[in-house]
Amino acid sequence: MRLNRLFAVVAPVILLLPLAAHAEWPKGEREKYMAQCVPAAAEKIGTPAAKSHCACGADAIKSYPAADIQALMNNTANDTLKREALGKIAACKATKKE
Repeated sequence: MRLNRLFAVVAPVILLLPLAAHAEWPKGEREKYMAQCVPAAAEKIGTPAAKSHCACGADAIKSYPAADIQALMNNTANDTLKREALGKIAACKATKKE
């Protein structure tokens, strides 16, 4: 009986470990993304909305493997990866400034 309870608690954690390995940006890359994204978006929607939009976009692609994020940031990603990432980022609706 105790073994079943232990297994019920430990099994989900073990199954989630591979996801945790890909759940963060490489060191310094999120900041680099934000530094590029915010000024570009701020021209169209204002700084507060741009910060929110860019943070949402960063969160949308943080689950990608580090190599893919690095390729996106270095502009060396293949077209399929670029389209997929842009699709995820586009889901973060930004409102225009008035």
